[in-house]
Amino acid sequence: MTTTTVDNRETRTVESTTLPRPVLGWAGKITLVFLGLLAIGAIGGAAFMLAKPDGSLMQFSPEMLAGSPFPDFLVPGLILGGVFGIGSCVVIALGLRGALIAPFLAFAIGCGQMAWIAIELAIIGEFSFLHPTMFAVGLVIAMASVRWGWPTFESWRAAR
Repeated sequence: MTTTTVDNRETRTVESTTLPRPVLGWAGKITLVFLGLLAIGAIGGAAFMLAKPDGSLMQFSPEMLAGSPFPDFLVPGLILGGVFGIGSCVVIALGLRGALIAPFLAFAIGCGQMAWIAIELAIIGEFSFLHPTMFAVGLVIAMASVRWGWPTFESWRAAR
């Protein structure tokens, strides 16, 4: 892989194809801000779940998980904190560095967040204001990351 500068825009050559680095314009900035919001919420929620896996710190009951593969909130807390908390932080760092993969990982996290909320609602069967809020956060991440990563994707597709 080589790096060159063309018209003040850094590009990387991958397998003899020059791909533009994702430009952190409005779409990239929106993506990173919403990833930050998701990370804060996910790490906070995971901290409560991991501190007391019985759910008592969040006024949850293990009976909420009936029908799920989880006896308590330990594994859901690990997933929440790892994938959506730490994962979002990693993608933010990659995005700030202009990594080619950042918008695509952000899209995966946004879609994963929407799926997480849908699955959570199906399992616990209780509705909170946080469900549509966090679903919307995932939707904004997914939508903005498509716009952010589209030039890189088009360049890759054209080179194939």
